[in-house]
Amino acid sequence: MFQFSYKKSFKAIVLAGGLLIFGISCKKQVPEEIFPASLTIVNGINDTTSFLSAYFGNSQPRFYNRLAYISNGSSFDYGTDKMDQPLTLFRNYDTLQPSKAFLKTSLKLEPGEIFTHFVYGSPTDVKQKTVKEQLPSRSLNDSVANLRIINLFGNRPIDVRQLEPVPGTMVTNLPYEQLTGFIKVPVNASVINFRFEVRDHATGVPLDTLSEVNIYPGSTMLNTSWLFKARTMVVTGTWTSEGVFSARTTSIGHY
Repeated sequence: MFQFSYKKSFKAIVLAGGLLIFGISCKKQVPEEIFPASLTIVNGINDTTSFLSAYFGNSQPRFYNRLAYISNGSSFDYGTDKMDQPLTLFRNYDTLQPSKAFLKTSLKLEPGEIFTHFVYGSPTDVKQKTVKEQLPSRSLNDSVANLRIINLFGNRPIDVRQLEPVPGTMVTNLPYEQLTGFIKVPVNASVINFRFEVRDHATGVPLDTLSEVNIYPGSTMLNTSWLFKARTMVVTGTWTSEGVFSARTTSIGHY
C-alpha cells in the first residue's frame, strides 16, 4: 500500500517538474513582440513617365518581374518589421545592371509608426524625403477627406486653389519640397467631383488641374478612396519659362 502511494507521488512530482521546466523553456523562447512599421513609397520623378520597381532586401533580387511596381505619380504600401529597412529602386525595368540601381538606400523606421518616402527630382538627379506621419483620425460623423499638398515642381513655389466642391485658396506660395498640413475637403452625397487648380506662384500661370470623381456617373456610390481618408496631392514637373513647362498633379491615399 505504501509502495503504491509512493510511486504515484513520485510520478506526480516528476510530471510537475517536467511541466515547470517545459514552461520555463517555452517562456525563454518567446520572441520579443515587434510592431511592424508602415511604409509608403511615392514615385514623384519629374519626367512624368518614369516607373519604378522596388526591392526591400539586401541581396540581389532573384526575380525582377516580381518586384513592387510604382507608376509615375503613384505609390506602394509596405509593412515591415525591419527598423533599418533597405530599399533599392530600379527605373523602367533597367535591371540588367543591378550594381547600378536607380536608388539604393536604407530607411530608419520605428515600431508601429507610419512613414512616407517621396522619391523625386530628375532621372539624373534623384532626391528623396522621408516623412514620419501623424495622420488625422477618421470620424464617421464628419463627412470629409483630409488633403495635403507637396510641391515637387521645378524648384518653384506654387499656389493651389480648390474649384470644387468649395471654391477657395488652399495654399499660396508653397516652396519647393515643402508639405502642407492636412486640409479638410467636404465629401458627401451633394459633392459630385473634386477639382483643384495648381498655379506657378511667381507668374500666376496655370500649371495643371487635378480632377477626381466623388460620385460615380449613373450611381449614388461614393468614392471610398476619399471619404474619411487622408490623401496627399503630389505636384511634379519641370519649368523652363512661362510658356515652356511640364507639370503633373496626382493624389495618393494613406493608411
